[in-house]
Amino acid sequence: MSRVSRKEDQFYDMLLTLSKDVYASVVAWDEITRGWPETRSSIHEVKALEIRCDMTENAILDELNTSFITPFDREDLDAIAREMGEVGDLAEGTSARYDIFDVHVMIPEAAQMTGLVVDAMKEMVVLFEHFHDFKKDPVVKEQAKKIGAIEDEGDIVYRNALGRIFNEPDDPIHVLKWKSLLDPMERTLDYCKTVANVVLSVVMKNA
Repeated sequence: MSRVSRKEDQFYDMLLTLSKDVYASVVAWDEITRGWPETRSSIHEVKALEIRCDMTENAILDELNTSFITPFDREDLDAIAREMGEVGDLAEGTSARYDIFDVHVMIPEAAQMTGLVVDAMKEMVVLFEHFHDFKKDPVVKEQAKKIGAIEDEGDIVYRNALGRIFNEPDDPIHVLKWKSLLDPMERTLDYCKTVANVVLSVVMKNA
């Protein structure tokens, strides 16, 4: 028997589904990054996964708009769904830019960044596996803190990468290209941390 006993409780299952969909998207993005340019033909797979993320996110928001009762504050539920959805959007958009920008060789920090996004979303899935019992289950807070620590690590990689590309004797197009790729990579981790922070806020409000 499903643990869902009340209509509003289905939001927990939907958020878990969204986290798994986004995780699949960032794993595909990471594989493309690590295998580029041989993985160029796989970009369409990330697009298909991003569409699935959008469908799950929209289902949550539609349910939110028609539900009188939600398991916690409506604005927090909305923020979690939208911010997590942004991670899937950026995974698709950034992988597409590899082709648009005609990237020939990946800088090492690119794979470090996408790897950290995978790590963050892996922890996010675990978080939402426990989220239905957030008032009692300490794993929820532990996972949120892990995601925050991963984002902090990403900040270091991002800054080091920017410092290197701006100091290399190269053409301005190279610098512009990689800043335009590194920025959304860094934002994906920001969105992950934002979701974690909203979750921590939900826990505190309902303590």
